[in-house]
Amino acid sequence: MDENTKEKLNGYLELLGQIKQKTDDERTAVALLQEINKDIRMEKIRAEREANNDEPVTEKQKRFMKNLGIQFPKNITKKEASMLIDEELGKNNNSG
Repeated sequence: MDENTKEKLNGYLELLGQIKQKTDDERTAVALLQEINKDIRMEKIRAEREANNDEPVTEKQKRFMKNLGIQFPKNITKKEASMLIDEELGKNNNSG
């Protein structure tokens, strides 16, 4: 096991021990630790997505916008394209 993995494992075990002290129930402590890890993963995913939002639009987004009849500027970002697509799909869902 590499040092980084050992360090993370020790951190999780320490956190698990602290949670067990507060709950007096190992199953509850494990469940809480799992939820904490899910929250951490989701925050990392959100941060990665936010960092990518300023990147240029993807070809897939361009094709989808064209199929929806959305006009868009040449230098549109992923985030802007996503917002236009969501807006257009919202109009289509509300009209039917």
